[in-house]
Amino acid sequence: MKQERYIPTEDDIKKAEGMMTDEQKEASKIRAKYYEQAQPLWDNALWDNNFEKKYLDESFVRKTPEAKEIKEMDGWIAELGEIFDGSGLNWHLDGALNISLMNERKKNGEINYIGYHKDVDLSVEKNELPELEAHLLKKGYGLFLSRTNAAGKNKIMRRVGYADFHDSPTDHVLIFAMDKNGQLVMDRPLYSFDVHIIERNEAGQALGNSGVVIPEKWAQSYPIEVQGKQINLSHPGKVLYYKLHQSRKYDTTDIERLIKIGKITEEDAADVEKAFESEFSARAERVRTVFEAVAEQLAPGMNADQIFAVMLQQPELKKNAAQIEEILRTLAKIIHESGDMTAEGIIKEVTKLSGMEEVNNKMREEIERIRQLATETQKIQQVKEKIN
Repeated sequence: MKQERYIPTEDDIKKAEGMMTDEQKEASKIRAKYYEQAQPLWDNALWDNNFEKKYLDESFVRKTPEAKEIKEMDGWIAELGEIFDGSGLNWHLDGALNISLMNERKKNGEINYIGYHKDVDLSVEKNELPELEAHLLKKGYGLFLSRTNAAGKNKIMRRVGYADFHDSPTDHVLIFAMDKNGQLVMDRPLYSFDVHIIERNEAGQALGNSGVVIPEKWAQSYPIEVQGKQINLSHPGKVLYYKLHQSRKYDTTDIERLIKIGKITEEDAADVEKAFESEFSARAERVRTVFEAVAEQLAPGMNADQIFAVMLQQPELKKNAAQIEEILRTLAKIIHESGDMTAEGIIKEVTKLSGMEEVNNKMREEIERIRQLATETQKIQQVKEKIN
């Protein structure tokens, strides 16, 4: 049975304060003061608008980083190695920074960055969050949730414990540097990084988008030594999988760079294909479940507005109503005019209106293109190895 959350009364609070020393009272006030605080503005906050113009060429390939940018990124890597030194946790980098670290080193041993990276992203295990929080506290970092304030402008950072550290439609999870009182600080090379939490099902299998099972190797870390510290990389297949879920133009060129350096195999392409096919099936099943429930609530003679109102009774449709209202209203009109209120008829129209199959087929074509590129790259590498 789920335990009710304890909310202390005023009498409880006064009683507890009466048992505190003056030092404990002061510490409690400090913690309360910094429980919520404004998220500091940093350059990253502006990059989404300016990144392509500043850091990509006309083909959306990352530009060669400048010396000061290389120095900054080197600082991130060094700090990251220090933060997780001795943690014993299953953590690893996400995103394109992996590609830079997988890349062949320069002749002097320095990291051969493929470009300037916006930030640092990590994956961590959900069942290791208690240990993660304890370890980070020793290193001067805390777990925070970021959300836009009521005015819709500034970001608010809320300090939380491991049990409340998770993404939601309103909250974004971050690890941020802080002082001993919990106030955010920005005087470290790596003062903030995004976190992706590895979820698992009851059988212990790692889950990807849409809750589908992904290969266990994608949930594991692959350590390398950088600047005398251990840095954990993602599996190349995982990097490819999540890059394919992005719609940014430079994700395509990042994928091509990942293939070019020989890190994607035919097996990786097959794993990604299987994961996406599972997602397609999961989405189709969700659509069927939702609109079967809608069909059960419809009655002959309902007009389009009444049909639309029935649709909004479904939680999954209601929470996304702002984004899909036009499609739902069009669907309601089609149902009203056709008179076909069966689940099969509705699902057929949903599939056409959403373009779901077209989107799925485009992804299948892209994965096949990647498979062919990976195969060609592997063959070229084999020829070079024989020559050498």
